[in-house]
Amino acid sequence: MRSNRAGMRLLLPVAQRHGLVLAAGEERILGCLLAAPPWRYPLPAPPLGPQLLAMARQGFAVRLRWTQVFEHLDALHPTEPHWYLSTLGVLPDARGRGVGRSLLSALLERADADPHPCYLETDRVENLAFYQAGGFAVVRESEILGVRVWHLWREASARVTA
Repeated sequence: MRSNRAGMRLLLPVAQRHGLVLAAGEERILGCLLAAPPWRYPLPAPPLGPQLLAMARQGFAVRLRWTQVFEHLDALHPTEPHWYLSTLGVLPDARGRGVGRSLLSALLERADADPHPCYLETDRVENLAFYQAGGFAVVRESEILGVRVWHLWREASARVTA
C-alpha cells in the first residue's frame, strides 16, 4: 500500500497537467481514473525531486521492480493513436455501486467523440468482465515477474453496456 501511495503521488500531478484525471464522489472521492489522451503516451516523467522521494518511500528494490513492469508494458504498447487508461481505482467500500462504471463511461464518451480507440492492461482476472462489458476485448496476454497481464483494446464508438 505504501508503494502504491508513493506511485500515485508521483503520477497524479503529471496526469493532471498532461492527461485526463476523473474523480467520482460527492462528500469524498470514491474512485479515480487516470488516462493519457491520443498522442500523449507516455506521459512526461515527473521532476527528479518527486521521483527521488517516491523511491525513498517505495524502497529501491520495489522501484526496480516497477521499472521492469513499466518497460515490459511499454514494449507491448500499441503505437497507433488511442486513449490509454492507466489507472482506474475505487475504494473497497464503494465497489459494486457503479462508481467505476461511471468513470469508465465518462472516458469512453470522450474517446468516442474523438473518435479514438482505448487501450489498457489489467493483472486482475476479475476485471476482465467489467472491461468487456465496456466494449474491450483481450488482444494479448503477457507475464511479468510471474504475474499474468491481459492487454485490452476497444475500438472507438463500440457499444457500451457497462
